[in-house]
Amino acid sequence: MVDDVDVLVVDDHEAIRTSVAELLRTAGYSVAEAENGQAALDVLHAHKVGAMVLDLRMPGVDGLKVLESLNEPPPVIITSAFSLDLDEQQRVDAKIFVQLVKPFHPRRLIEAVASAIGGPGAEDAGAGARPE
Repeated sequence: MVDDVDVLVVDDHEAIRTSVAELLRTAGYSVAEAENGQAALDVLHAHKVGAMVLDLRMPGVDGLKVLESLNEPPPVIITSAFSLDLDEQQRVDAKIFVQLVKPFHPRRLIEAVASAIGGPGAEDAGAGARPE
């Protein structure tokens, strides 16, 4: 049986991943966590996921490889301290819902998730926002 998960948080830095997950749980979302791209793919195959908060730069299977391997990903909120180069942007642009540059304000993340899947803060969120 496939369980629904509102948001999948993918980041190789445990402190960031757990703080983002806790922020989203406090906002009322059910959250799954993955410490790398392969773990994220495993969660995506086992659960129906409403949105994904995805770090780009991770060892092994990184965020770009995750995006490239998914035909129809859930809305993806990229979180990264680095910008995509032009080639990377062109390869995955259609799969990105919004990109937040680290460090980002917690309210911005809540608004992006709410805009992607509904829920708390949806009325304040700007749809289809691009890099902050």
